[in-house]
Amino acid sequence: MATTSLDPGEGAPGGDAPALLDVHDLTVSIGGDRLLSQVSLSIRSGELVGLVGESGSGKTLTGLSLMGLLPANSSVQGSIRFDGTDMLAADGERMRRIRGGEMSMIFQEPRASLHPSRPVGKQIVDVILAHGAARAADARRQAAEMLGMAGLPDPWRTMDAYTHQLSGGMCQRVMIAMALVCRPRLLVADEPTTALDVTIQAQVIALLRRLARELDLAVLLITHNLGVVSALCSRVVTMYCGQVVDDDTAEHLLSSPRHPYASALVRASDVSLDHTGEQSGITGVPASPSRPPRGCRFHPRCPYAEERCTEETPGLEPTRHGGRTRCLRSDELVLPGVGA
Repeated sequence: MATTSLDPGEGAPGGDAPALLDVHDLTVSIGGDRLLSQVSLSIRSGELVGLVGESGSGKTLTGLSLMGLLPANSSVQGSIRFDGTDMLAADGERMRRIRGGEMSMIFQEPRASLHPSRPVGKQIVDVILAHGAARAADARRQAAEMLGMAGLPDPWRTMDAYTHQLSGGMCQRVMIAMALVCRPRLLVADEPTTALDVTIQAQVIALLRRLARELDLAVLLITHNLGVVSALCSRVVTMYCGQVVDDDTAEHLLSSPRHPYASALVRASDVSLDHTGEQSGITGVPASPSRPPRGCRFHPRCPYAEERCTEETPGLEPTRHGGRTRCLRSDELVLPGVGA
């Protein structure tokens, strides 16, 4: 599977350009259960970053935390800064202006996120008016233009359609149009291709790539599909058990991963087959972030674990080629990547 081609310096963790989004030591508890622990990541303007990991690793919860969409019984520590704004200290009015205006999110299931008894065009117009992005007289035209940018062949006709009249791929394009109609600077896309067949997945990937380029849009792509990541993202952040365990370029992740979990994830994904032509699974059961094992959280499933891995808690440390990884043995291990 080919990876994205990178411009010099593009996508490198901690690059020279200032971060549009900077998350540091984000820790989230819900109902007393700690589900995210010291999550740190950053995204620069125009950068496409993948956030990957198994179900329950904390990917979606991280995205919801960025958007300020956590339940009332949540406790949040750490910092989230968006273009210099302290998101955790922002009042409700400031958050409403940022959410949907400067930062937007595509949720996992488009049909569940769109209102079934209202025309999709009216729903997009409502977003425009709520953020003051256009006058009422211009909002409908602006909505149709964005539907056209999202690749819908007859945007004016689509404006009056209901979700049951649209295919899954068309609903996803409507969701993308709704998320981008106010021209945000950051898009959080949560599993935008999961419910789509392979052909439509490729179309949505190409659409997101084109819109990111045309709108100078930063994208955080939350997914379990490393094939999608390799086609779209320049950098990949890997999560396990509520923590970031690896942050590297997509090229390095796929060819020479530095964390045993990242390596296992690549081998288990559809971008790599073992010598028998079968996918390689990850042994064991994912640890619970609310009740993590002592030491390295991955050590019960890690074939490279030593005695110290069961006692010492690794930090997220820089690697020799510019990434960051959370492994006590990262400097000594040579881990398999794609095709290994």
